[in-house]
Amino acid sequence: MSEWREVTLAELGKFSSGKPITPGQRGEFNAYGANGVIGGSDEARYGSGIIVGRVGAYCGAVAVSHEPFWASDNTIVIEPAIDDDLDYLGYLLRSAHLHRYAGGAAQPLVTQGILKALRFRVPEPNVRVRIGRVLADFDDLIENNRRRVEILEEKARSIYREWFVKFRYPGHQDVPIVESALGPIPEGWVVRAVGEVSAVVVRGISPKYAKDGEWIVLNQKCIRNGRVSLAPSRRQERSVSEAKRIRSGDVLINSTGVGTLGRVAMYRGLSEGVTVDSHVTICRPVQGSLNPWYAMSLLAKQSDIERLGAGATGQTELRKSDVEALELVRPAAPVVEAFNAVISPLLEQIDFLLASSETTSALRDLLLPKLVTGQIDISTLDLDALIAAERAGEGAVA
Repeated sequence: MSEWREVTLAELGKFSSGKPITPGQRGEFNAYGANGVIGGSDEARYGSGIIVGRVGAYCGAVAVSHEPFWASDNTIVIEPAIDDDLDYLGYLLRSAHLHRYAGGAAQPLVTQGILKALRFRVPEPNVRVRIGRVLADFDDLIENNRRRVEILEEKARSIYREWFVKFRYPGHQDVPIVESALGPIPEGWVVRAVGEVSAVVVRGISPKYAKDGEWIVLNQKCIRNGRVSLAPSRRQERSVSEAKRIRSGDVLINSTGVGTLGRVAMYRGLSEGVTVDSHVTICRPVQGSLNPWYAMSLLAKQSDIERLGAGATGQTELRKSDVEALELVRPAAPVVEAFNAVISPLLEQIDFLLASSETTSALRDLLLPKLVTGQIDISTLDLDALIAAERAGEGAVA
């Protein structure tokens, strides 16, 4: 094992404070705030570096940029003394949970003085490079999966628009267009309210949370960007009625609060032991064969659903009756079946990539503190075996 020595953070890099910039601007270079990219800039102040949130809710957050960038006055920038240390130093600081060192009463704050004085045990430079590269490889894989998921999701949306907005589905040339309550539609298609094509439209439960509860409870934080994540979920111990037991293919809609109300996602996870809290509406089609057309139709209505909130600011609610009254153009059954046959493989690829990213993230998070502190010797690390073990559910690192 290589020799490790204790150093101050000041010995590992050059410190400077960011400069003001208006969030949301465009420019050739990324502009970073306390919690990552906040816009663009026509000018770059740094060639590469580590950006640390200096003040506020994201005090101590760490971002790394390999490209030229601007950093706002809410940040502290660290430029490694050795260029090749960039990845290692970034991961080292992420593992340090820098928010713990924040001072200030009303507004959390970390200063250059605090950061410079922090002490770490680090290996020799060539080992630091190897550790940084291993961990960066995990993030590269996660980022690659993210991009592939975005491409697949956009492909699915594009097909949906082509078939059900522009009516250019296979065989459309032989089907006349007729008038309907929603305008011209193909003959044989019908306008139906969501309530008419749904077996269930219901709000979730009022949970009794318990660490070892039988039921996983999804909340509004779980629904974002058209996807469902179990990460922010909690467990509860009350019994759950059949209608509120989430099934794969159900559509979930955030139903309270400005800014969250109206977010829509199709659930494609576990089919047992999962429910939602009372701030989420469950929509389930009358027939499983209607999915994924049913789900993508509600996703396409997200902007309309967001406008349905009623009540005072902060108390806005999405009423069940308003969801049920939304109108959809239901295609002829053969078109729905053909669409589902095209889209289902795309959704399966998305599910696989998202699951792969979760596994990779978990393994990276498991390895990160052990690698940067020397608990695991990088020279003896068998990544292939670790990944295989993690996927098999063993996932233990001694």
